[in-house]
Amino acid sequence: MADDDSTTSDESLDAKSEKFDPMKALYSTKVPLSKKKAPLYDNISKFEAVISGLSGQSKKKSTTSNVEQGESSRRRFLPHQEPVTGTRYGRACILDGRNVLAKMQNYLGPLGLLYEYMENRTRVKVYTRNAVGIRGHVEAYVAAFDKHWNLALEDCFEVWTRKVKRKAPALGAPSATTKDESWAGKVVVTKIEGKRETLERHVPQMLLRGEQVAIIVKIN
Repeated sequence: MADDDSTTSDESLDAKSEKFDPMKALYSTKVPLSKKKAPLYDNISKFEAVISGLSGQSKKKSTTSNVEQGESSRRRFLPHQEPVTGTRYGRACILDGRNVLAKMQNYLGPLGLLYEYMENRTRVKVYTRNAVGIRGHVEAYVAAFDKHWNLALEDCFEVWTRKVKRKAPALGAPSATTKDESWAGKVVVTKIEGKRETLERHVPQMLLRGEQVAIIVKIN
């Protein structure tokens, strides 16, 4: 009986036998492995796909094994598309003249002329724009600027037009609180024509964005 049991056990662990038991062979310690570095697959379907050649997994492994470390990242780009090593902005950029204050003196053309106005303290008139046309103008001295025509102005006298704001008076007693807008300058209405009014004010300093600049004219 012992011989019969051993014979039956060997046949159940033999993959070529009709009595092969896969579950028993899976947990048995008597089944020798054919290769120690045999590939592992998640399921039978994936194994059959690799054997039949329907899966390109073996080709991908052979390709990636021949590529050296770092070579795959370079192959994704053309030579002119390679990443460029940059430097962080800091004290080194200030020393070699890559800040706004140092670049102003190197500008040519209209920006170079604007630099001369700034150096000679020439007063200029900057016409500003809105969504549909000219909004007004600012007479001031240029303190600084950049290539985007952002202007830092001093001793500014601004004139602009807008729609007349007519609001119904509030009911009840007037409020005792008032807003302190001394930083914005005292606004004076100089002219009212129909639905538009002209205002002016004087402020010591102003930062004007380049997208609002229409034209700059020298005041003789």
